[in-house]
Amino acid sequence: MKTKTCCCTGHRPKGFPFEYSTDKKRRKAYLNMLEEKLKFVISFYGITNFISGMALGADLDFAEIVLKLRKHYPVTLECAIPCPDQTLMWNGADKLRYESILKSADKINLISERYTPDCMLKRNRYMVDKSEVLIAVFNGVERGGTWYTINYAKKNNKQIEIIDLCKLN
Repeated sequence: MKTKTCCCTGHRPKGFPFEYSTDKKRRKAYLNMLEEKLKFVISFYGITNFISGMALGADLDFAEIVLKLRKHYPVTLECAIPCPDQTLMWNGADKLRYESILKSADKINLISERYTPDCMLKRNRYMVDKSEVLIAVFNGVERGGTWYTINYAKKNNKQIEIIDLCKLN
């Protein structure tokens, strides 16, 4: 039986319509929505493999929830790293979180050997190309990497499950 894969696109913390690190109530609601969406794609589409692009924000949240769900579902996590120095400008706590996810991942795939202006887009295309389903954590702004990835998935006839961040009150 063929493995079915789901990837995630979403915003970095500054792209959320609430203060990502301090608005605990809305962040918890968002994380609950993301976890429920993951459970849905497992049960509805039969997803068993997940790919995270490992950026700050939605990507790391997605990866951590997949790892949490491994306790209850037979799922795997692949980390698609756009370039070796992705975390170069990150703070220490975010780097530790990233390294912890990598240690628990089932597979790590380095997309570009070095940083290039389009390595993030290559990573996003790789994830969509390998997936049947895209989960999009979307703030409604029709520009940027998340918007590009949603449109790339549409052009490639992928199933798209959107988490609308604007509905968090």
